[in-house]
Amino acid sequence: MRMRMLTETGRTTLEGRSGASSQPRLAQRAPVIRSQSAGVSAGVGFFLADVNLKPLYANAAAVQILGYGAGAASQGAEFLQERIRSILRAERFALECSTTAFLSGKRRYVCRPFLLESPQNHARPPMVALVLERCPREGLDLSEASRRYHLSRRERETIQHLMRGLTTKEVAECMNVSPNTVKQFVRLIMTKMGVTTRSGIIGKLLGG
Repeated sequence: MRMRMLTETGRTTLEGRSGASSQPRLAQRAPVIRSQSAGVSAGVGFFLADVNLKPLYANAAAVQILGYGAGAASQGAEFLQERIRSILRAERFALECSTTAFLSGKRRYVCRPFLLESPQNHARPPMVALVLERCPREGLDLSEASRRYHLSRRERETIQHLMRGLTTKEVAECMNVSPNTVKQFVRLIMTKMGVTTRSGIIGKLLGG
């Protein structure tokens, strides 16, 4: 099976080699939520859901990342659905949903959403694939983005704090400026990068 990713819109189209409509193998299984034993480091998480973000499948890494500190509650589909909704800040998937940074414990992760559609069978409901990856410990290299979007030193510093998941007030304290100044930096960054949200900033940087 061949998967074509259209990263501009977050839409992914699934096409079979023979031209017949097809689905990911995971979607053909009965829904299952699996956990990972304590103490095992989480890898890349994969989460499959319907457009209302109701879980259809989650690998062990996804359950561990999303359910860190939640105990037995992390095994429930309702818990995982609400966790994904809080990360994407949406009750259901929309093409406006973009790559978003979030915290699991003290670790920073990014959630990359993709819409899965079958062009041969429009009656088949679409699904949403979410890839959960840990942010690099050393942080994001903004040198290329700085040149491309003409970012100032203070704007780069603002982005680094946003990548850490800090609030406007926390960013202001780190930069020793007022929250209104931080908001101004963020507005300037969004204008230069052609996005309208903070998550859009992060998505643009991580998505290329």
